[in-house]
Amino acid sequence: MVGTMWKATVLVAVFMFSPGGDGLFPSLYKKARVSVPRKGDVGEPLFLTPYIEAGRLEEGKGRSMVPPFPGSNVKSYAGYLTVNKTYNSNLFFWFFPAQVDPTVAPVALWLQGGPGGSSMFGLFVEHGPYFVTSNMTLHPRDFAWTTTLSMLYIDNPVGTGFSFTDDPQGYAVNENDVARNLYSALVQFFLLFPEYKENDFYATGESYAGKYVPALAHYIHTLGPMVTTKINLKGIALGDAYSDPESIIGGYATFLYQIGLLDEKQRKYFQKQCDDCVKYIREKRWLQAFEVLDKLLDGDLTNNPSYFQNITGCPSYYSILRCEEPEDQNYYGKFLSLPQVRQAIHVGNRTFSDGSEVEKYMREDTVKSVKLWLAELMNNYKVLIYNGQLDIIVAASLTERSLRAMKWKGSQKYKQAERKVWKIFKSDNEVAGYVRQVDDFYQTSLGNRSSAWPRTCVLLGSGHSTPSSGVQLVVAGQHVLPRWGKGWAATLKLVTNTTLSPPTLLVNAKHIER
Repeated sequence: MVGTMWKATVLVAVFMFSPGGDGLFPSLYKKARVSVPRKGDVGEPLFLTPYIEAGRLEEGKGRSMVPPFPGSNVKSYAGYLTVNKTYNSNLFFWFFPAQVDPTVAPVALWLQGGPGGSSMFGLFVEHGPYFVTSNMTLHPRDFAWTTTLSMLYIDNPVGTGFSFTDDPQGYAVNENDVARNLYSALVQFFLLFPEYKENDFYATGESYAGKYVPALAHYIHTLGPMVTTKINLKGIALGDAYSDPESIIGGYATFLYQIGLLDEKQRKYFQKQCDDCVKYIREKRWLQAFEVLDKLLDGDLTNNPSYFQNITGCPSYYSILRCEEPEDQNYYGKFLSLPQVRQAIHVGNRTFSDGSEVEKYMREDTVKSVKLWLAELMNNYKVLIYNGQLDIIVAASLTERSLRAMKWKGSQKYKQAERKVWKIFKSDNEVAGYVRQVDDFYQTSLGNRSSAWPRTCVLLGSGHSTPSSGVQLVVAGQHVLPRWGKGWAATLKLVTNTTLSPPTLLVNAKHIER
């Protein structure tokens, strides 16, 4: 059994589907407009820190309970946790106890990327218990992480989504700020919900959360067991992780040329700009590096289309198959604008921020690496790293480039490991993917080559799902996180999601020994 003899478990999966839903910067999230309604009772924001500090835990917990929405009986809790009183900085959370065995189920924190992307995207678009339809009703998700994981969604950093601060100095400017605020929120959370503090805890997220998650986990790791409120960290999961900008940026030009988005002349220009960016990174000229990258790829803070957008005609870099993301990814914004919803989740009339301010304060952080923290975590905890094969901004090959640049206890074996053909069942004619194995380190490519649709793959516990080309990736993290030490595999089956035109490919977990 994997994990019975090894302290750390690292799993890397590359899925043959389009990743999307989140990227280097929060442009996609800005499309989900959330407004404060002019009519209707929105209630008052619920600040739970005073209840925690006064020892009124049951009262605070009771007040944070979210009344069930029509057609749903899912139990959940929501409110604000104050992480800096000086600046009145508050993080908004929405917590869903596992529907199966919540007393023993792992607690998984989910963080969106961006920077400045709300985790409400992950909740409603990716793996929460329900999704929003065009008529503003909730529909239960067939495979939700909340079935067997207690999911904690936090709008992070301060200033993202419903999270806010009253002072510009309350914004995070680096990953140390992010980690410190998240840790403060987690400590308060486990004080408010002490019944979960002994459960296994996993920090998960995608894209720019490839920095947030290692930063938080490393912060917890360095504190050690001497803290008053111990967080039972077991591992992390990262999807399309933007953890090491230097290695990722250095590979953009070649990758974009190979997938046909650049011609030779454009490739040379792109490579020159990437080389300049990497040079600035190595010289620790963070702002100059950011400006080069923003003009080249994003155009977020220049108020002009980026070079990438001009030459490709695509405002989005989340999939090689589409230039725009599906409209149904934005339905949740209108849902969160409803007065009865705001009242139910205890945000009142607080503004929902699109992440622009967060990004401005995090500009220098954008090009900084967390690979040293990630390497230390890979040496000590279970780590899952996965990619969407059709991603552009954090492509699978760029993740491999990052892994090869890292130094961890299995790095040399990883570089020499043989990649093998992998099938879901040995009797299958179709190849499900490819596996590279180094002790308890796996790198996997999954796909179904016969489909006319761009298929989406699901791996339980993967931590990332993305709708693309009308096909929604549904990730059900029901068993992989607690079972990384026991092996993994997947059973595929087609289902039809009534909100999408083509079929959705789901992977329902099934255990396979190593």
